[in-house]
Amino acid sequence: LPCLRRLLLPAQASRRKKRPGHKPQMSDPGCKKCQQVCKEEVPEVEGVLYEDELWIVVHKGAPIGVEGHLQLVSRRHFQGPAHMTDREAAHFGLVLRRCERALEAASGAKQIYTAALGASFPHFHCHMVPVYEGGPSAWEVFNQEQLAKEGSVSADMGRCRAIASAFKAAMSADPPPKP
Repeated sequence: LPCLRRLLLPAQASRRKKRPGHKPQMSDPGCKKCQQVCKEEVPEVEGVLYEDELWIVVHKGAPIGVEGHLQLVSRRHFQGPAHMTDREAAHFGLVLRRCERALEAASGAKQIYTAALGASFPHFHCHMVPVYEGGPSAWEVFNQEQLAKEGSVSADMGRCRAIASAFKAAMSADPPPKP
């Protein structure tokens, strides 16, 4: 559990060189998002699609109501934007913009809806949900997950994998600037 070592071995962590303004990553052993960040849990659709020092991107796991529903997840465990470091806040916009451009191209969506609620997991993650021509729009897009949970809709997993793969290639070819 490499990420947890930072919590469990503070003496070793304090000997590491610290960058000005950098807060060490925190990890909650019961947090699903921390487990994804630490790669203790591999996301089911193509794994981690993008990562840098501050963020990772994954395709949302089951239930999936919209193909290409991605999540931008902070590496550090914190609740929401009010708790971002200045460095995280400055880099968030650049990463989000690049991710949404790559997701539009990979999915063919007419636009991407963005939301961060913090209700299911107290670990900051931002939903990026494609809005397709002729498909649900406005708040109905966010209801698709509940409909998938109930079995009323189902995502095409082949399309989810194709979008994730194209997104990963686009981010690799043209990543956002370094934090």
